[in-house]
This record gives sequence, structure tokens and C-alpha cells, in this order.
Amino acid sequence: MDSVTWIGIATSVKPKLRTIAGGKRVRRPAQQYVRITQAAAKQYGARVCLFDPHSVDWNNGTIDAWTPQDPQHPERDWVNRSVRLPDVIYENVFVHLAVQGYVSELRRQAAKRNIPLYNPILPGKWRMISVLKAAGLADYTPTTERLSSAAQVRDRLRKWGTIYVKPIGGYGGLNVHRIERQPDGTYRMSVDRTKSATRHKRTIMTAEELDKWTHAHRSGYLLQRGLHLMTVGGRKVDFRVVLHRDRHGEWQLVGIVPKLAATDGVVTNVIAGGERSDVKAFEQAAAREGKQVPWAALERRAKEIAAVLSKRHPSVGLVGFDMGVEDDGTISMIEMNPKPARSLLNRPMLERLAEYTAGFAVYLAKRKR
Repeated sequence: MDSVTWIGIATSVKPKLRTIAGGKRVRRPAQQYVRITQAAAKQYGARVCLFDPHSVDWNNGTIDAWTPQDPQHPERDWVNRSVRLPDVIYENVFVHLAVQGYVSELRRQAAKRNIPLYNPILPGKWRMISVLKAAGLADYTPTTERLSSAAQVRDRLRKWGTIYVKPIGGYGGLNVHRIERQPDGTYRMSVDRTKSATRHKRTIMTAEELDKWTHAHRSGYLLQRGLHLMTVGGRKVDFRVVLHRDRHGEWQLVGIVPKLAATDGVVTNVIAGGERSDVKAFEQAAAREGKQVPWAALERRAKEIAAVLSKRHPSVGLVGFDMGVEDDGTISMIEMNPKPARSLLNRPMLERLAEYTAGFAVYLAKRKR
């Protein structure tokens, strides 16, 4: 086996024809893969290949993969060729495909051959609550329970006024419902995104109608205390805190991105009607309302949670936390994203992410040896 460290990136996305400076047409993957490849070559003398999880010949130890034609110039053409199994694999398949089992065989075979693979499968929403409790960080997330009965829902609404009901395995703000108790004894239910692509549906329900709805959603859902989130311009906001481990295995901040819900919105996910905000512009808008953002505290709390994760899952390298800041200054983790969307990040953040991705991959490969 050659001495060069090979970093394999598992993805279903193939290189495409693109126009670069000077009008030249080249076939290469998205810019972030180019950045990772550049960082790997420049800083570590490592090589990168892109491959579909189903294009591996595990018996022969080869992959039908895409690599730069010239390793020193990944911004130019990439070619399809057979390469050996990588020393480390970065699993970067779309979330919905991973949920459907697209990478199950890849994970099994990598474990069998002792090939480090990140991102590993991380705790889901409900399991994450247990992990934080075990680490003494129960107050780092809003009170969360398994949805079990209509009586439970009504009791929590009497106690908290607002609750959120979320699917345990959900993503992208899909089927997240906000329920608010109204002064007249009715209940207002709001949802921004459902499987039928309905957006911003608002319904007033009687107690009996709410009970019936709850009965239909008892399986596979969580109930969470509604947070009194910070608002700017009348819109609720949370903060995506993206972290990645570096070449020493230490957690580093990639960036913090404010996300604003639509007016009266339930979630801040862009796909569900939310909006990403520039940090400086958001900070100025908040200041005009006499509000300050606890940037350092957001980073500190996110890193504490990430440290708990990496103790349990040594190969975890990338996480994104949706963090909420309440009116009283309390900071809570609303949700963890094992594959945070790169579309939320600006160019400096993406460049940091690429550097950390290459560094952590080499770190894992060296540990294996």
C-alpha cells in the first residue's frame, strides 16, 4: 500500500461540467469538495476521492471513484478511475438517503476493515436528551418528553402555554407543530411544512379536536416546552452553531449563523420559510432594539455538548446545533444536526470547514495506524 493518506468522501453527487475562469469548461465536483482537496494536498500531502457508497468492490479492495486529474489542481478536471480503499471515509450522503439506509453497507464494511468513518450515526432527538442528562447537562435543552396522551398535552399546555410537537426522526422542520393555549379555551395549532408540502397552516381547535389529533400522533413524536425565544423585527430567531474537530481532534468553531422564522413562523429552517441572516446585519438590527447576542456563551455551550458527543462517538467530526436564546438570557439547545447544511455558511466559514475536514480526516487516519 502506498504511503499517501487517502481520504474518501462518500456521496451520491457526481462531478458536473462547470465553467471556470477564462471560460474553460471542466468536469469537477462542487466547490467545497475542491476546497477540502486543496487543503488536504497543501497541508498534509493527502489525496481525496469522491465515490458513491455503492461503487465499492469490497472483495478486491477498490473503488470506482472521482479524483483530480492533477492532484495539485483540484479546481480543474476530475476523472473517474479505480483507486484503493481509503484510509478514512467522510460520509456525506444526503440526510434523507442516509435515513433510507443508503450507507448501511458502507458503514458495516468500513467497521469490518477498521476504516475510520465520520460522520457516524449519532443519537436521535430522544436519545440525545438521555445523553445530556447522563452528562449532567439536562438543563441545556428545553424540557422534552415522549408524546403519550391527550391528558399529557393538555396538562403541559396549562403549565407552559405553548408546546412543540416534533417527529422523533424528523428533519428540515418537517411536521413540527406549535400548539398554543388560547384565552377562550381553544387551541391554536401551527405548522410550516408537512409531507404534502403545506406551508404555514394555522388551525383553531377545540379541546375535543386537540384530543383526537393527539391520539393520532402518539407514536413517534416528542413534546417540548415552547421557548420564549429572542425576537428581532418581530420574528423569532435561533442560532446555528457549526463546530468541527481539527487536526488535533479538538472542537473548533466554524461559524454561528442567525436564522429567523417567518412572521408567526414555527421553525427557522430555510426550506420551511425561515431566513438566514448575516451576522453583522443581525447584530446591528438587534442592537437597535436594545438586544445583545451572547456569541461567546453560544459557542461555549455548543462545545460542551459536542465534547460529550465525541467521548461517546470518537469519530464524530462535524455537528451543528440550533441554539435558542430566551428573553431571560437562558441558552438552550433546540436540536442537533449531524449534517448541518453548508448553504447556511458564508465563504470564510466554508474555507474553515474545508481546512478542519481535511485535518480531522488525517487525524483519524493516523490514529488508526
